[in-house]
Amino acid sequence: MLLKDKVVMVSGVGPGLGIKLALEAAREGARAVAIGARDQGRLLEAQQRIKAVAEHCEVLCVATDITDVQACQRFAEATLKQFGRIDALINSAFSHGGFQAVDEADNDPLREALEVNLLGSLNMSRAVLAPMREQGAGAIVMINTLGVRKPYQGGAAYAASKSALAASVRYLASEQAAHGLRVNALACGWMWGEPVQALVRQSAVARGVSEAQVRAEFSAGIPGGRMRSDEECARAAVFLASDYASAINGAQLDANGGEVMY
Repeated sequence: MLLKDKVVMVSGVGPGLGIKLALEAAREGARAVAIGARDQGRLLEAQQRIKAVAEHCEVLCVATDITDVQACQRFAEATLKQFGRIDALINSAFSHGGFQAVDEADNDPLREALEVNLLGSLNMSRAVLAPMREQGAGAIVMINTLGVRKPYQGGAAYAASKSALAASVRYLASEQAAHGLRVNALACGWMWGEPVQALVRQSAVARGVSEAQVRAEFSAGIPGGRMRSDEECARAAVFLASDYASAINGAQLDANGGEVMY
């Protein structure tokens, strides 16, 4: 079990990758998973799902808006108080920031994406640094996207914020290595899970074509033509959070089925 006896925090627990990260951490032996999201109801639902697959795993639910520095601090402090340590943080909370081209004049989508994806992730990461330093060990994993290297329609704001996050990963990894901490990123592509399934359904209805056609279009750039599932990508993040990745620091691991290979 990759995370046997570890205490893992996951931000942004929602219907897609976030809940799968928590579930996979529990399956891989974490003794406790602390989950954060804005919606308390969603957290309680996630708690039930985690206990269903790993009865041994303790679950802490903390309503958290990562754009609020104090909220991030409360999340970390509650985890530390409940479980005594924090071994890993996986930052999954995100905002797409709308779907706009770069030449559109409205900067609000970019501001929103930067506030959540960059600044929010840094808020949450800073909140765990002190306890991890005191332990002399800890892993932070940032969820990123292949959109920073492969443009897609309407992804400019999201990709810009995630590009900034990728740079921050390298700097944070370099700065914290002396304290025994590792910081890495996971670059996901299209993931076959609830959010993308909903997008495929909406696109199919709007265009008057079959869902199979839209799904095939989404998968066309992936060798083998198969989108990876949320669970598959979550397992890659769990690996980065584990001691099996102890030699990996400041890296970005692609989890997109080979759609981007550089």
